[in-house]
Amino acid sequence: MRAAVAIRRALAALALLTAAGALQPALAQPGRAQPGDAQQEAETQIRHAFTLQHQRADDALEWMQNEMSPQGTIELQRATNTLVLRDRSSVLEHLLALLRDFDHPRQQIEFEIFILEASRRGSGDPRSELPAQLTDELGNWLAFTSYRLLGEGQFEATEGENVRYEIGTEFRLGFRVGTVLLDRRLKLYGVEIERSRSAVLDERVFNGHLNVWVGKPLVLALPYRGSDASGLVVAVTVRSPREDGLGAGD
Repeated sequence: MRAAVAIRRALAALALLTAAGALQPALAQPGRAQPGDAQQEAETQIRHAFTLQHQRADDALEWMQNEMSPQGTIELQRATNTLVLRDRSSVLEHLLALLRDFDHPRQQIEFEIFILEASRRGSGDPRSELPAQLTDELGNWLAFTSYRLLGEGQFEATEGENVRYEIGTEFRLGFRVGTVLLDRRLKLYGVEIERSRSAVLDERVFNGHLNVWVGKPLVLALPYRGSDASGLVVAVTVRSPREDGLGAGD
Protein backbone atom coordinates (compact mmCIF):
# COMPACT_ATOMS: atom_id res chain seq x y z
CA MET A 1 0.00 0.00 0.00
CA ARG A 2 2.72 2.43 1.00
CA ALA A 3 4.67 1.55 -2.16
CA ALA A 4 1.67 2.37 -4.36
CA VAL A 5 1.24 5.78 -2.67
CA ALA A 6 4.93 6.59 -3.17
CA ILE A 7 4.71 5.73 -6.86
CA ARG A 8 1.64 7.92 -7.34
CA ARG A 9 3.40 10.85 -5.63
CA ALA A 10 6.49 10.45 -7.83
CA LEU A 11 4.38 10.39 -11.01
CA ALA A 12 2.54 13.54 -9.92
CA ALA A 13 5.82 15.41 -9.27
CA LEU A 14 7.17 14.36 -12.68
CA ALA A 15 4.03 15.65 -14.39
CA LEU A 16 4.41 19.05 -12.67
CA LEU A 17 8.04 19.37 -13.78
CA THR A 18 7.15 18.48 -17.37
CA ALA A 19 4.36 21.06 -17.48
CA ALA A 20 6.63 23.80 -16.04
CA GLY A 21 9.30 23.10 -18.64
CA ALA A 22 6.78 23.33 -21.46
CA LEU A 23 5.77 26.83 -20.34
CA GLN A 24 9.34 28.22 -20.32
CA PRO A 25 10.75 29.72 -23.59
CA ALA A 26 13.60 27.86 -25.22
CA LEU A 27 17.01 29.23 -24.18
CA ALA A 28 19.16 30.77 -26.94
CA GLN A 29 22.18 28.65 -27.80
CA PRO A 30 25.44 30.56 -28.25
CA GLY A 31 26.66 30.70 -31.85
CA ARG A 32 23.32 29.72 -33.36
CA ALA A 33 21.19 32.27 -35.21
CA GLN A 34 17.79 32.73 -33.60
CA PRO A 35 14.55 33.52 -35.41
CA GLY A 36 14.32 37.26 -35.87
CA ASP A 37 18.11 37.91 -35.75
CA ALA A 38 18.24 38.70 -39.49
CA GLN A 39 15.27 41.03 -39.19
CA GLN A 40 16.85 42.80 -36.20
CA GLU A 41 20.15 43.19 -38.09
CA ALA A 42 18.29 44.62 -41.10
CA GLU A 43 16.52 47.09 -38.88
CA THR A 44 19.86 48.44 -37.63
CA GLN A 45 20.99 49.25 -41.19
CA ILE A 46 20.47 52.85 -42.30
CA ARG A 47 20.47 54.11 -45.89
CA HIS A 48 21.91 57.54 -46.65
CA ALA A 49 22.52 59.30 -49.97
CA PHE A 50 25.41 61.77 -50.01
CA THR A 51 25.79 64.09 -53.02
CA LEU A 52 29.28 65.55 -53.36
CA GLN A 53 29.48 69.22 -54.27
CA HIS A 54 33.20 69.68 -54.97
CA GLN A 55 35.03 66.36 -55.42
CA ARG A 56 34.31 63.31 -57.59
CA ALA A 57 32.15 60.61 -56.04
CA ASP A 58 33.97 57.86 -57.93
CA ASP A 59 37.27 58.96 -56.34
CA ALA A 60 35.68 58.54 -52.90
CA LEU A 61 34.16 55.14 -53.72
CA GLU A 62 37.26 52.97 -53.15
CA TRP A 63 38.15 54.81 -49.95
CA MET A 64 34.63 54.39 -48.55
CA GLN A 65 34.54 50.68 -49.37
CA ASN A 66 37.59 50.14 -47.19
CA GLU A 67 35.92 51.94 -44.27
CA MET A 68 32.57 50.10 -44.32
CA SER A 69 31.55 47.13 -42.21
CA PRO A 70 31.35 43.69 -43.93
CA GLN A 71 27.56 44.07 -44.02
CA GLY A 72 27.64 47.57 -45.51
CA THR A 73 26.93 48.38 -49.15
CA ILE A 74 27.68 51.38 -51.34
CA GLU A 75 26.29 52.47 -54.70
CA LEU A 76 27.74 55.05 -57.07
CA GLN A 77 25.31 57.25 -58.99
CA ARG A 78 27.56 59.02 -61.49
CA ALA A 79 24.84 61.16 -63.04
CA THR A 80 24.29 63.05 -59.77
CA ASN A 81 27.79 62.58 -58.28
CA THR A 82 26.18 60.74 -55.37
CA LEU A 83 27.15 57.82 -53.11
CA VAL A 84 24.32 55.81 -51.56
CA LEU A 85 25.56 54.23 -48.33
CA ARG A 86 23.88 51.53 -46.26
CA ASP A 87 25.43 50.44 -42.98
CA ARG A 88 24.98 50.34 -39.22
CA SER A 89 24.26 53.72 -37.68
CA SER A 90 27.60 53.90 -35.82
CA VAL A 91 29.58 53.06 -38.98
CA LEU A 92 27.48 55.38 -41.12
CA GLU A 93 28.22 58.30 -38.82
CA HIS A 94 31.95 57.66 -39.30
CA LEU A 95 31.56 57.37 -43.09
CA LEU A 96 29.65 60.63 -43.36
CA ALA A 97 32.30 62.47 -41.35
CA LEU A 98 34.97 61.19 -43.75
CA LEU A 99 32.90 62.17 -46.78
CA ARG A 100 32.33 65.70 -45.48
CA ASP A 101 36.07 66.15 -45.10
CA PHE A 102 36.72 64.56 -48.51
CA ASP A 103 34.27 66.90 -50.24
CA HIS A 104 36.24 70.06 -49.49
CA PRO A 105 36.47 72.83 -52.13
CA ARG A 106 39.11 71.97 -54.71
CA GLN A 107 42.54 73.27 -53.83
CA GLN A 108 45.77 73.97 -55.64
CA ILE A 109 48.48 71.30 -55.39
CA GLU A 110 52.16 72.08 -55.92
CA PHE A 111 54.18 69.51 -57.85
CA GLU A 112 57.95 69.15 -57.98
CA ILE A 113 59.29 66.47 -60.32
CA PHE A 114 62.81 65.33 -61.11
CA ILE A 115 63.84 62.78 -63.74
CA LEU A 116 67.31 61.31 -63.34
CA GLU A 117 69.43 58.81 -65.20
CA ALA A 118 70.94 56.55 -62.56
CA SER A 119 73.88 54.20 -62.84
CA ARG A 120 76.00 51.89 -60.74
CA ARG A 121 79.01 53.08 -62.71
CA GLY A 122 80.58 56.50 -63.10
CA SER A 123 80.91 59.45 -60.78
CA GLY A 124 78.38 62.00 -62.03
CA ASP A 125 76.14 62.91 -59.10
CA PRO A 126 73.83 65.95 -59.09
CA ARG A 127 72.36 65.12 -55.68
CA SER A 128 73.94 68.23 -54.20
CA GLU A 129 71.64 70.21 -56.52
CA LEU A 130 68.52 68.35 -55.34
CA PRO A 131 66.35 69.07 -52.28
CA ALA A 132 67.86 67.57 -49.14
CA GLN A 133 64.82 65.40 -48.48
CA LEU A 134 65.04 63.86 -51.96
CA THR A 135 68.77 63.30 -51.57
CA ASP A 136 68.09 61.34 -48.39
CA GLU A 137 65.45 59.23 -50.14
CA LEU A 138 67.82 58.37 -52.99
CA GLY A 139 70.52 57.34 -50.55
CA ASN A 140 68.17 55.31 -48.37
CA TRP A 141 66.33 53.33 -51.01
CA LEU A 142 68.46 53.06 -54.16
CA ALA A 143 71.77 51.32 -54.78
CA PHE A 144 72.91 53.55 -57.65
CA THR A 145 76.20 55.40 -57.27
CA SER A 146 75.80 58.17 -59.85
CA TYR A 147 72.99 60.30 -61.23
CA ARG A 148 72.53 62.60 -64.21
CA LEU A 149 69.72 65.13 -64.25
CA LEU A 150 67.54 64.71 -67.38
CA GLY A 151 64.80 67.15 -66.50
CA GLU A 152 62.92 68.86 -63.69
CA GLY A 153 59.68 70.75 -63.37
CA GLN A 154 57.60 72.65 -60.88
CA PHE A 155 53.95 73.48 -61.49
CA GLU A 156 50.56 73.78 -59.83
CA ALA A 157 47.31 71.96 -60.58
CA THR A 158 43.90 71.78 -58.97
CA GLU A 159 42.37 68.68 -57.41
CA GLY A 160 40.46 66.86 -60.16
CA GLU A 161 42.41 68.54 -62.99
CA ASN A 162 43.92 66.67 -65.94
CA VAL A 163 47.60 67.54 -66.32
CA ARG A 164 49.96 67.36 -69.29
CA TYR A 165 53.46 68.66 -68.69
CA GLU A 166 56.79 68.53 -70.49
CA ILE A 167 59.86 67.88 -68.38
CA GLY A 168 63.20 68.72 -69.92
CA THR A 169 63.56 68.18 -73.64
CA GLU A 170 62.61 64.50 -73.82
CA PHE A 171 59.85 63.67 -71.33
CA ARG A 172 56.10 64.20 -71.16
CA LEU A 173 54.02 63.54 -68.09
CA GLY A 174 50.24 63.14 -67.85
CA PHE A 175 47.80 62.27 -65.04
CA ARG A 176 44.61 63.33 -63.28
CA VAL A 177 44.96 64.85 -59.82
CA GLY A 178 42.92 63.12 -57.12
CA THR A 179 41.80 64.48 -53.76
CA VAL A 180 43.99 65.07 -50.71
CA LEU A 181 42.70 62.71 -48.02
CA LEU A 182 42.60 63.31 -44.30
CA ASP A 183 45.69 61.12 -43.78
CA ARG A 184 47.66 63.31 -46.26
CA ARG A 185 47.53 60.90 -49.19
CA LEU A 186 46.95 61.99 -52.77
CA LYS A 187 46.19 59.61 -55.62
CA LEU A 188 47.37 60.43 -59.13
CA TYR A 189 45.22 58.62 -61.69
CA GLY A 190 46.41 57.28 -65.04
CA VAL A 191 50.00 58.45 -64.73
CA GLU A 192 51.80 58.22 -68.08
CA ILE A 193 55.46 59.07 -68.56
CA GLU A 194 56.68 59.12 -72.15
CA ARG A 195 60.09 59.74 -73.62
CA SER A 196 60.43 61.29 -77.06
CA ARG A 197 63.68 61.56 -78.99
CA SER A 198 64.11 62.84 -82.53
CA ALA A 199 65.37 59.56 -83.97
CA VAL A 200 63.13 57.27 -81.90
CA LEU A 201 59.37 56.91 -81.64
CA ASP A 202 57.71 57.91 -78.36
CA GLU A 203 58.50 55.40 -75.63
CA ARG A 204 56.14 54.92 -72.71
CA VAL A 205 58.28 54.31 -69.64
CA PHE A 206 55.48 54.19 -67.05
CA ASN A 207 51.71 53.77 -66.97
CA GLY A 208 49.65 53.35 -63.78
CA HIS A 209 48.22 55.00 -60.68
CA LEU A 210 50.37 56.48 -57.92
CA ASN A 211 49.63 57.15 -54.24
CA VAL A 212 51.77 60.00 -52.95
CA TRP A 213 52.16 61.18 -49.38
CA VAL A 214 51.90 64.96 -49.20
CA GLY A 215 55.26 66.52 -48.37
CA LYS A 216 57.27 63.31 -48.88
CA PRO A 217 59.07 62.43 -52.14
CA LEU A 218 57.86 59.37 -54.02
CA VAL A 219 60.79 57.77 -55.86
CA LEU A 220 60.25 55.44 -58.82
CA ALA A 221 63.15 53.40 -60.19
CA LEU A 222 62.33 52.23 -63.73
CA PRO A 223 64.24 50.04 -66.22
CA TYR A 224 66.45 51.99 -68.55
CA ARG A 225 68.49 51.03 -71.62
CA GLY A 226 67.93 47.33 -70.90
CA SER A 227 70.74 47.21 -68.37
CA ASP A 228 70.72 46.16 -64.72
CA ALA A 229 73.42 48.76 -64.11
CA SER A 230 71.23 51.67 -65.24
CA GLY A 231 67.86 53.01 -64.27
CA LEU A 232 65.49 55.90 -64.81
CA VAL A 233 64.53 57.58 -61.54
CA VAL A 234 61.38 59.68 -61.31
CA ALA A 235 60.88 61.60 -58.07
CA VAL A 236 57.53 63.27 -57.34
CA THR A 237 56.85 65.56 -54.38
CA VAL A 238 53.47 67.20 -53.78
CA ARG A 239 52.54 69.97 -51.36
CA SER A 240 49.12 71.23 -50.40
CA PRO A 241 47.41 73.76 -48.09
CA ARG A 242 46.08 70.67 -46.27
CA GLU A 243 49.62 69.50 -45.60
CA ASP A 244 49.11 70.05 -41.87
CA GLY A 245 46.71 67.10 -41.94
CA LEU A 246 43.76 69.03 -40.54
CA GLY A 247 40.28 68.43 -41.89
CA ALA A 248 38.37 71.02 -43.84
CA GLY A 249 36.30 71.90 -40.86
CA ASP A 250 39.16 72.16 -38.34
